[in-house]
Amino acid sequence: MGAALFIDGEYLFKVWHGLNRVDKLDYLKLRRMLEDTYCDCSNGDRIEDAYYFNADQDPPTAKSNAYHSALSFPPPRGPGLRVKLYWLHKKLLFWPQAMGGGPVLHPTSGIQFEMTQQKAVDVGLAFHLMRSFGHRKWKKLFLAAGDGDFHEAAQHLVENENVDLFLIGTITSISDELKPYARDIIQLDIQANKLARP
Repeated sequence: MGAALFIDGEYLFKVWHGLNRVDKLDYLKLRRMLEDTYCDCSNGDRIEDAYYFNADQDPPTAKSNAYHSALSFPPPRGPGLRVKLYWLHKKLLFWPQAMGGGPVLHPTSGIQFEMTQQKAVDVGLAFHLMRSFGHRKWKKLFLAAGDGDFHEAAQHLVENENVDLFLIGTITSISDELKPYARDIIQLDIQANKLARP
């Protein structure tokens, strides 16, 4: 049967830190817990494809850092995540034309505010999700992403491909558009102590 694990790294980072924890989420413990609880490993039912998506100011350099190398280390000693990094995009902020159209400046320092956005992470996750399913035809999807933008892909997999969807996060962090398609929600606030790395 098989399963897949797809992680939006920024989403999971925010959820974990929203729990006011001083420790870190252990991705190997997460993978083991998912397989032990939801898969029948004795029959070969395990996570076949596992991906981690995030954005960085310099993806080629960041991909080789110790953190991302540890994420990609294969099981049983590592979580075996395929790390996909996309560019962070910075945009200077300006007031609307109706308010003068000038730059938005800090009142004390005079430095112009900028907004940092992930570029293409959601598109990359959705693309690799459907590509992985097309090749592997897994029957379980563990999705650590709360964005409602994924509901079309989730709906298709659940309704048309008979995939069991398991969402990872907290009840409040997961979009209401995704929740109706989930077989279960793995609540990090409840599981945190089992998944923490000191």
